[in-house]
Parts: sequence; C-alpha cells; structure tokens
Amino acid sequence: MKCPKCRFENPGETKFCGNCGAPLPHHHQPDSPDAPPSSSSGLPSALPGASSTQILPPQPVTELAPGTTFAGRYQVIEDLGKGGMGRVYKVFDTEVREKLALKLLNPDIASDERTIERFRNELRMARGISHRNICRMHDLGREETTYYITMEYVSGEDLKSLIHRIGALPVGKAVSIARQVCEGLEEAHRVGVVHRDLKPQNIMVDRDGNARIMDFGIARSVKGKGLTGANVMIGTPEYMSPEQVDGKEADQRSDIYSLGIVLFETLTGRLPFEGETPLSVAVKQKSEPAPDPRKLNPHIPDELRRVILRCLEKPRDKRFGGAGELAAELRRVEETL
Repeated sequence: MKCPKCRFENPGETKFCGNCGAPLPHHHQPDSPDAPPSSSSGLPSALPGASSTQILPPQPVTELAPGTTFAGRYQVIEDLGKGGMGRVYKVFDTEVREKLALKLLNPDIASDERTIERFRNELRMARGISHRNICRMHDLGREETTYYITMEYVSGEDLKSLIHRIGALPVGKAVSIARQVCEGLEEAHRVGVVHRDLKPQNIMVDRDGNARIMDFGIARSVKGKGLTGANVMIGTPEYMSPEQVDGKEADQRSDIYSLGIVLFETLTGRLPFEGETPLSVAVKQKSEPAPDPRKLNPHIPDELRRVILRCLEKPRDKRFGGAGELAAELRRVEETL
C-alpha cells in the first residue's frame, strides 16, 4: 500500500504509514448485509446514531527503517540504538547534504507540551556551546505528531560500550578521556549550561581517543509528565550527585561528581555505588563514602586516587570548584604517567 502523502511503500494491511504516520486508504470487500454502508470514498459511513465518520489522528512514529526518508529530508542510514528518550538514527540530511544523528522522542515524553517547551529553551542555550569535546545540538523538529532532535553525528563508540567490551581502560587512556570531558564541561559551564546527566553512555570516543559529550540540556528538560515541581530527582542514580538525589538544583560541581564516578568506572570497570534498585543506589550516593579505587586497580597512581575521591566528596564545597581546576589536576597526572 503506497502512502498518498510521502509515497512510502507499506505492507497491505497497514492502517498508518510507517514513514510519516499518515492514514492509509484501503479497498474493502463488498458490504455484507450486516456491515455498515460504505461511502463513495471506500471508508465506512457513520454508524446509526453517529453524526459523522470518525477519522483517527496519525500515531507518533516510534521506529524508522533504513532506506526510508523521514520528514521529507532525512534519509535513514542506520539504527544507532535506543536510549531513555527514544531511538537514535544515523541519517543523511538532503537539505544541507551531511550526515546527522536524529533522535525520535518517545511519545510519552513528547506528549507533554511543558516538557517540549522546557527542552526548546534548553536547546537554545546548548546550541551556544562550541567546543571540540562537545557534540553540537541542532534542532527540535516535529513531523505530524512525532517530535525529534537533530544533532552532530559523531563516529565512534560510547564509553559505556567500550568499558563493557574491554573492561577497565589503561590509566593513560582513562585520564585523557576524563581531561577532554573536563575541557568540554569548562566551556559549557562558562556559558551557564550544566549537563546534569553525565555518564559513560553520553560520552563518545572515536578511534583516535577523542572524546565528545552528548545530550546537553536533556536531563533538566525531560523530567517526565507531572514532575515539573521542586524536589524532583533528575538524572541516572548510578552517576547522580547527592544534591540531585535530594531534588536540589544541580550546578557545575554536580557535573564534577558525576565525572568522578565516570573516571572511577573507567579505571576499575565497576561502579562505586551499586544496589538492587535505583532507590538503593541513590541512598548510597547520599550516605556512603566512596570506596578506594586502588583496591580494585592497584595501577592507579596515588595522586589520581586523591583526584577521584575529591570529585566524590558528598558536600559540594569539598569538591573541585570548577571543571578548569579539575582539568589542570588531570593534566598534571598525565605528565607523570
């Protein structure tokens, strides 16, 4: 069945186009004696007692097939995976003629207009960040009832996948990645943008070891429907600062705490705080001191151990005051390796 709107070829019994979500016309068998009469368009006429034919609105698109075109301009190349916000694709933008990453927002997120407006405001700020260690955000778009985000496409592997694949990284590589992330954070913090959900899944590493931070502004914007007030826990519990667990506003020192956990995991292959439930992990972030990473990896230099544990101090004022200060410490560690 060819879609009359975008000309995408759909399976015969599909009611809505898999590319653009538009309703598809269907040819029905001749009416049976008990069937409602059909209109000249081939669609059922109104049932007895109904005032008119009900036409369902198009449903949000949740998946894209490679080889199809979305929103009239994005040719889908590859499915890059699914995250908490939605599924991400590598696409070719036929308007600007370059490869981008396109993220389809989950319908439950996109259905809340307040969430979309918050994200729109955050995106305006995030687009102002220009740094080699930050993935550029482009646009928030809408196609029918489907919201999507376009951003710079970064070729490589996310840090979480890299840790899963090879375990703990060599000390020099781990410190280099953390220092690059710090330099990106320093620029973001300079223009007033806090990440709030820094984790290995949001750090891309290419074959040359260059690191890029992804998804700035998303954590604060996507609180979930009905969770727009104060004292709301936002983030990923395994990487969340104590103040975020308490529902307090995150600042640049919150990102430093999260980066300390990322560095701990990168060097040991394990998280400092684990539990059976997200709540149990969050409680540990607030109440338990961070374990000594050298007990899990004796190759970690003592100076680097002190850097990690300072990042993971519970009170904000005991951590590094800014990403620039932490980056300077990591550069000093690199010089001794």
